[in-house]
Amino acid sequence: MKKRHSLIQIFIFLIILATLIIIPSTSALNLDVSANPISRNAVLDINTPAKFELTIRNLGDAENIEIYSLVGIDISPSTPIAIAAGETEKITIELMPQESFKDKLGYFTFEYRIKSATGMQKETLTINIINLKQAFAITATNLNPQDTKLKLSIKNLAGINFDKVNVKINSVFFDFEQQFSIKIDETKNFEISLEPEKIKTLEAGSYIINTKLTAKEETTSIESIVKYLEQEDIETTENKEGFFIKRYEVTKTNQGNVAKTVYISIDKSVIPYLFTTFNEAPTKINFKGLKVNYFWEKEVLPDQEFRLIVKTNWLLPFFIIIIIIIIFVIIRKSVEKEVIFRKNVSFVRTRGGEFALKITLRIRAKEFIERINIVDRLPPLVSLYHRFGAITPDKIDEKNKRLEWNIESLNKDEERFFSYIIYSKVGVVGKFELPNARATYERNSKIKEATSNRSFYINQPRRED
Repeated sequence: MKKRHSLIQIFIFLIILATLIIIPSTSALNLDVSANPISRNAVLDINTPAKFELTIRNLGDAENIEIYSLVGIDISPSTPIAIAAGETEKITIELMPQESFKDKLGYFTFEYRIKSATGMQKETLTINIINLKQAFAITATNLNPQDTKLKLSIKNLAGINFDKVNVKINSVFFDFEQQFSIKIDETKNFEISLEPEKIKTLEAGSYIINTKLTAKEETTSIESIVKYLEQEDIETTENKEGFFIKRYEVTKTNQGNVAKTVYISIDKSVIPYLFTTFNEAPTKINFKGLKVNYFWEKEVLPDQEFRLIVKTNWLLPFFIIIIIIIIFVIIRKSVEKEVIFRKNVSFVRTRGGEFALKITLRIRAKEFIERINIVDRLPPLVSLYHRFGAITPDKIDEKNKRLEWNIESLNKDEERFFSYIIYSKVGVVGKFELPNARATYERNSKIKEATSNRSFYINQPRRED
């Protein structure tokens, strides 16, 4: 058993060795290939292949080449094709998708291969995989109430000739059957007589035309639309598009032979009303609560149209909000003070029962400032108590009731407090108001000034029980 296992390993080794020797000796083909579509369409349900003309120029040695695909596309001819060195051959190939492509309709780009005994070359092609239903386009003209015939056209889109096509068409307007032949890209036009009695009872609108089409022993059903115009021959088309800028377009076209007055009405809420514009001014605007109704009335001459375009621009409020934010930031920065200067007052109880208040000044720098001078004035009828807080005034002028402090500098977010006490032997009843304190300082070599708030104290007489 072990001997047999060893022989198998030796055999596998020889196969791998032979492969490594053979592969380097295989060279790629040297072909210049161009493809010209004769018919790019492959019609699955009638087994009709797409056709291409390949122009192959051999830039190497003489070869016998084969063309094939590995993606489920059958390519013929499948027999070898001889091409001499330096020669150019034109080959017509047919490409037929396999059954697996029945649910993969549409354009398909795939890779095919050209192979010979000496090498292989890869190329790509694009085909359009369709069914018989997509092989024909059926269109009908619009109908006016006075029309007695309908013009209908059938175009061959398959890219192949049909010797025999049978169609059975029915709708609320007519029944029609015809057999004909049709060439590649040919359009067959038919004039079909209408049934006037049926038309009289119909309302304007779009109606379906059902076509049962048989070709190459395969039958399919195709639906198309015919528009039956309003009695006054006014055709209405609408189109809506856009997200931030919503655009609604409605067109009233007079296809009749008399002038006709047309009417358009649109409702919007109050907010979109502010950002909505029109290419035509409304005839009337009605406000109903949170709704706005626009109304247009216009006479349209024959062969003319009234086109209304309504645009609601939601970008405008968005930009307004952005501008408001920017303005707010600019204003905030422009009015933002470099110092915060506050003055507070509080009542102080004394042994002798005199009326006394403690005044506190607080200054905080939001940016670096220097050469700060703070001046506060005492109100009339009060005296200064010569005991101060942590910082004693640099100058006291009792005659003019003026206190003054000098600070060399304050760093960013640094804060200082100054306090003093005033008293009066005369009792004060009611509102006692103190004047503003002022501070001058230097910032970026510019002298600036700040004023504190106005502070006051309300003294109410004690109630004796």
